[in-house]
Amino acid sequence: MAEPENPDPGMVDKSTRIEAERDYYRGVAERLGRKALTDAQDFTRLIDDLRATEAELRRGREDLERQVAARTADLTRSNSELAEVTTRYDELVRRIPSGVYTLLVRAEGCPSFEYLSPRACLMLGYDHDAVLADADLGFAAIHPDDLGDLRHANESATRAGDPLNWEGRFVVDGSTRWMRIEAHQTVMPGGDVLWNGVVSDVTDRRLAQDELRDREQLYRLLNELAPNAITVSDLEGRIRMLNRPARQLFGEDEDADLVGRSVFEWVAPDSLELAQAKFLELFAVSRFQGLEFGFLRRDGSRFDGEADVSLARDEQGRPRMVIIVASDLTQRRRLEGERLRLQKLEAIGTLAGGLAHDFNNLLQGVFGYISLARMKIEDPAAAAAMLAQAERASGQAVSLTSQLLTFAKGGKPQKKRLSVPAVVEEATHFALSGTSTVCDLDAPAGLWDADADEGQIVQVVQNIVMNASQAMQQAGVVRIELGNLELPGGSDGALPAGGRFVVVRIADAGVGIAPSYLPRIFDPYFTTKQGGSGLGLATAWSIVKRHGGSIRVASEPGRGTTFEVLLPAASAEAGPMPAEPPAGREAPGQRRLRVLVMDDEELIRSVAGAMIGSLGHTVDEAVDGREAVAMVERALAAGQPYDIVVLDLTVRGGMGGDEAIGLIRALAPGIRAVVSSGYSDSAVVAEFRAHGFDAFLNKPYTIEALHEVLVVSPAH
Repeated sequence: MAEPENPDPGMVDKSTRIEAERDYYRGVAERLGRKALTDAQDFTRLIDDLRATEAELRRGREDLERQVAARTADLTRSNSELAEVTTRYDELVRRIPSGVYTLLVRAEGCPSFEYLSPRACLMLGYDHDAVLADADLGFAAIHPDDLGDLRHANESATRAGDPLNWEGRFVVDGSTRWMRIEAHQTVMPGGDVLWNGVVSDVTDRRLAQDELRDREQLYRLLNELAPNAITVSDLEGRIRMLNRPARQLFGEDEDADLVGRSVFEWVAPDSLELAQAKFLELFAVSRFQGLEFGFLRRDGSRFDGEADVSLARDEQGRPRMVIIVASDLTQRRRLEGERLRLQKLEAIGTLAGGLAHDFNNLLQGVFGYISLARMKIEDPAAAAAMLAQAERASGQAVSLTSQLLTFAKGGKPQKKRLSVPAVVEEATHFALSGTSTVCDLDAPAGLWDADADEGQIVQVVQNIVMNASQAMQQAGVVRIELGNLELPGGSDGALPAGGRFVVVRIADAGVGIAPSYLPRIFDPYFTTKQGGSGLGLATAWSIVKRHGGSIRVASEPGRGTTFEVLLPAASAEAGPMPAEPPAGREAPGQRRLRVLVMDDEELIRSVAGAMIGSLGHTVDEAVDGREAVAMVERALAAGQPYDIVVLDLTVRGGMGGDEAIGLIRALAPGIRAVVSSGYSDSAVVAEFRAHGFDAFLNKPYTIEALHEVLVVSPAH
């Protein structure tokens, strides 16, 4: 191996430089390598940090997105709820009858509307946008006469911090309307005032109030001017107002404060319970008329009065007040009494005129025939005929007085259980005899018996049926329907006690009765018929009334008349018919009787004595019952007792037959006693046997009637 050549110094230096540079660059490279390694590590760490930050940012963004989404959802829900509430509010504002507004009044006094509901604009005639832009346009609608009042009320409320309550007029579309404003204020920072208010149209109410005020003023004026005593009370009976006549009626001072006092203070103690009961009943019936009470004046004096009471109700039918119109019956009853006396005088005048006319005609017949008999005294047969005519005229006078007595007192009925169909048929047959009128009688099965006097009921039916026949010119059909009727107590004013009645309904198809005549048809001697007596219906009415019944009448001119006679029915239990006492036996025709006649009238004693003497008997006379008792006692002591006593029922100023019979029976139990009277309105006459008599002799009587009661011996 060859040894190296000696290096070239230049080459050595170059090589050294190269090696040095190589070492330098190697060192640099090493340093750079080490730094690069460090930077790579830092970069890695940076990348890791960036990645961590990026992940954190991503998580933050996700959290933020979730929060934004949640917030967005909350905001959406809130907006929806707000929209719903706003819709409900708007709907509520739209539906309420009042307008709603919000007015902001700034501290410097400048107003502006923040809100106006559609109803407010409609009520006030506002242009919504224009008034929101210029509040003065809203105030311009207020009536000029009321604008100052509103400003004053607003200023007062603002200073006091109170709500605003004001009523005034607005001019809306040319017409005046009354509005009520109610608003509450809220003071804002800076001194602004926010008014939230409601405006209502109260025109109808104000007009109603004005009308009510006018009516109340008119009512008070009429109340004061009315002649009747008017009192208004509340529902408890406390006085609210009364007029001057009411004060005068109850003796109250003109200046006395009576409001709040009870109206029952004016009621007499004996009427207080009834008045309080009627006051409570008023709430059910609403009105009473003609209530009669005893009233008290302030000084304690009592008077009889009448009250019309009405319950006033509101539009919903609720009770509001009680109106009482009272009057003093004293003056009215005095006037009614005078009117009744005048009517009685008129009836008596008619009765007296008719009676005088009829009796003069009958007396003319009596006197005329007696005068003729006197002229025919030489001809007994002719004289007897004339006297028979005179007696017939006297009999008609007896019939007339009998009707008059029946009308005057009715003649106490001698009642017994009576089958009505048989009585009606008999009476109708007699009344229609000699006419072309026929009767259609309907008597249903199960008809009750009546408790009545047969003879008097026959007279009632005859009188009505004869009138019916005459109304049809004695050529029609009289329809008679019989039926039963049970009246509750208080259901019929003519028969307040009610009870069981037999109905006799008599209808004709005649001319009818004019309404103006109906109230007088039962007056004696009142008649519209040519030749009528005017006593038939009067007698019928009196008889039925005496029986405890009533007569109803309905008539229509040109359609006919219907009478309804209501007779008390006999008791439901079918009791035995009253037994007639044994008639006795005929006394021997040749026996002379000792008869005592007692009567306070000398003429009656004289005529009776003559008639009894003409029958072949012995007669003594007494002026009253006391003398008759003494004469019976003396005759017994002398061994010459009387066979018969004929006693007058009533004796003026002395003992009558009703009292004397007991004393006579005690002395002579077997004596025959006859009660005599021209007046049958007595229980003694109606039931003479129960009072100790054997027979009744009705005055005036004929010699035949007298003979009949004398020749029958008493039963033993």
